[in-house]
Amino acid sequence: MSERINKLFTRIYKRYDIMNHLFSLGTDKLWRRRAEMMALSDPNCCRVIDIGAGTGDLSIGIALRAMKKNRKISIEAVDMNDEMMGLGMAKARVKGIESIRFAKGDALSLTYDNSFFDTMVSSFVLRNLDDFERFAKEAHRVIKPGGRIILLDMAVPEGSSKYLFTAYFRVMRIIGKLVDKEAYDWLTSSVAAYDKRKAASLLEKNGFANVKTENVFPGVAFIIRGTRQ
Repeated sequence: MSERINKLFTRIYKRYDIMNHLFSLGTDKLWRRRAEMMALSDPNCCRVIDIGAGTGDLSIGIALRAMKKNRKISIEAVDMNDEMMGLGMAKARVKGIESIRFAKGDALSLTYDNSFFDTMVSSFVLRNLDDFERFAKEAHRVIKPGGRIILLDMAVPEGSSKYLFTAYFRVMRIIGKLVDKEAYDWLTSSVAAYDKRKAASLLEKNGFANVKTENVFPGVAFIIRGTRQ
């Protein structure tokens, strides 16, 4: 993430969660729920890294699901933005979660040892990465052989629904301008421009097998998942 984008998130961090819910009409919670279930579907998964964890919703969701299942896991919630992480830490503290450690870090240059994590997850981060191939290489390095990567993000849906989506996004841009024009112009334009097929291809190129892309209702969100060879 560039420093410019990091500063944009600093400006909107207090409104980030509520704007996410508004823009997705509340379905972002369902999207994250799907990613949480995937993360815990492997009974051997005990060490997770959440890249670009932001305000912590995905990490918190995974932690709460693990608590309900009496699963012992540890989660490293990594982000570059101090303000976003501060909100995440506060939310986790209120919920009594002790399995998450928030750590400042760069997705393109992680400080963890090779083959350290069972699973890597992220939500709404891919569009903010300056170099996805470098990220794929770094993900391959820190995930153990046989471990998994689960990446949730947004892109323009395929088929006729993309026309309805385009009209809807025009409305969202108008609303976003009331909060922060530059920030929400970036967020909406990055969704419109994102190439999820290229991302999946770069994961395959850099050592991930069984890479699959799953559209998540109502089609604007997707999850790319794969296994580290």
